[in-house]
Amino acid sequence: MKRLFKRLSIGVFVALTASTVALAQWSIGQPGTREAPQGQNRYVYLVMADPLPGREWDFNDGYQNMHMGDLVQLPGWTGAQRFRLVPEIMPRHTQPPYRRGNLIIWDQEGDDLGKLQSESRAAIAGGKSRLIPGFDYSSEGPVSTTYQVIGPRVTRPDGKKPFIPDVTDNKTPRPNRYIMLDFVEPVAGVSDADFEAGLSKHVSEVLALPGWMAAQRFRLATPPPGAAPPRLAFTKYLVIWETEGTNAQGLQDTLTAAKAGQKALPANSAVAQSSWWVTTSPFINKDDFER
Repeated sequence: MKRLFKRLSIGVFVALTASTVALAQWSIGQPGTREAPQGQNRYVYLVMADPLPGREWDFNDGYQNMHMGDLVQLPGWTGAQRFRLVPEIMPRHTQPPYRRGNLIIWDQEGDDLGKLQSESRAAIAGGKSRLIPGFDYSSEGPVSTTYQVIGPRVTRPDGKKPFIPDVTDNKTPRPNRYIMLDFVEPVAGVSDADFEAGLSKHVSEVLALPGWMAAQRFRLATPPPGAAPPRLAFTKYLVIWETEGTNAQGLQDTLTAAKAGQKALPANSAVAQSSWWVTTSPFINKDDFER
């Protein structure tokens, strides 16, 4: 019998039924450096999806209260969190094929990516991991990809933590929490080593900006032998930024202004993409569910 952990009960219902202007206030991801254990690799598996027309409630309910719990109990599936696209941020850097309204980030660990993927397919095919009502399972539906961790999660150099008003302060609202997915790769002629060094420096510079709280760097994972080719090509590198602010546009404006005074990262602008997402669930792991 599945039991949903107490922190999911009321808040998630509100997040799923409130108007689109309501923003969740969950923390983002697992704490710590999020590095792989000795001898293991660490991955993020990103799935961007939309519900079938008229099936939004079924989609959200099935994802939140069933599918997440089913998969985080599999070996190597260490956690998951859901997000909703913030589509109005300008300038827009998301190409149309990649635009979906919902994102889930699955955290994974293991020494064999093919095994992680095959075990999840087997669980879904056998019914252990149940299908999501209202999910578009067609070939033109979800967009997904896997990235491998190449550096620890880095927090602000000044040590500032996410802001929560004092218990006696009833007038200061807590900022909203967002992530920004930053897909990049080097321009021709720049080596991966040089680009990764520049990317690390860029992370340090951005984390000094107001509201930019943490970041982690990833490299596109090598597909396991026999894996189906991806439907869409993703960039070689990904940075997942964790931020807080009144709104995502203000955070984007701060970044845009800062870039004007910084040495440009040698990234290929033709393929670079970024998108903003607001939390719609807490981060959960297998300890949040009981069979």
